[in-house]
Amino acid sequence: MIKWAKVLSTSALGTAIAFSSITTSHAAEMRTAKAETTEHVSISQAQAKGIALQDCDGTVTSTEFKQESSVYVITIVTNNLERRIVEVSASTGKVVKKQEVKLWTQNQVKEFVSKHYKGAIQSIIFNKEMLEYKVIVVDGKVEYTLTVDGLTGKVIHENKKELQLMPEQKIKETAVKQYSGYVYSLEFKEATSQYIAVILKDGTQYTVTLDAFTGKVVNTSQQEVKLLTRQDAEDLALATYAGKVKMVEYDQNTAIFTVKIIKGNTEYTVRIDAVSGKITYVKQDKLQPLTENAVKVLALKHQEGKVEYIELTTENSITVYVVTMVSGSKQQKLKFDAYTGQECS
Repeated sequence: MIKWAKVLSTSALGTAIAFSSITTSHAAEMRTAKAETTEHVSISQAQAKGIALQDCDGTVTSTEFKQESSVYVITIVTNNLERRIVEVSASTGKVVKKQEVKLWTQNQVKEFVSKHYKGAIQSIIFNKEMLEYKVIVVDGKVEYTLTVDGLTGKVIHENKKELQLMPEQKIKETAVKQYSGYVYSLEFKEATSQYIAVILKDGTQYTVTLDAFTGKVVNTSQQEVKLLTRQDAEDLALATYAGKVKMVEYDQNTAIFTVKIIKGNTEYTVRIDAVSGKITYVKQDKLQPLTENAVKVLALKHQEGKVEYIELTTENSITVYVVTMVSGSKQQKLKFDAYTGQECS
């Protein structure tokens, strides 16, 4: 029986050996090229950033390494609002290319937006990483939030929303935060959608106009004012309701004096505006006379001895208690207002 075997021809064997040699050679070249590339990178990314920032003040927004040319491509936004692209050699650290593009300034963006949107610009913020401006515009009850391309000045996004009227308490807090005083009065002007707040602080009156939807201060003015003293308030109350003053209190949060006056068997509660001096409120309450026990305690505080007799009477249109005191062989009479407990002469 004859056995057949496949024999590789001389030409085929040569081809296989040649291909093997080429593959081995190519791999060696790749390893050499990679080694050469690695050897040429002697500058770190951090060093490249420092080199790029040497002749300008700004913020690095991106860094890219290009292996084929062995350079760092660094993008910077300068403090003068220029977009600078700097290429730094990874082997030598030298700047091999520089490109500058001026960005739109805040004033240019403001002018552009003002031409295309009615209303007041509330704020403009620049995003260095995105190279974009965020602009907020309020037109009456509508607020626009715009994204403006810093390179072209075009509005690339617009968000529109209806605003709600700010509550009075929030407006008061906003005004007080800026002037550290207290709100004397607050008035809403529907025609202009504004609040007028009057704030008092250390004898100064601030008149502040605020946008009713945003709370932003639109205008402010100030003037010196003279507030009433406690004695002024007491005198004004007594001029209208003659009697005996029981109490005087001042509330600085409302700039109001409260004076309580007792006349006969009536107590008057009088409130007076500390700025204008006008009486803003009056309340009358009928009083009951003090009890005899309460009067006895008052008498013993004024005079040592023994209370012999207490009589309720009227003298000169004033209801009084007459207390007869005995101390040893001496007898003395004391008189107290039947409603206030004040000693009468």
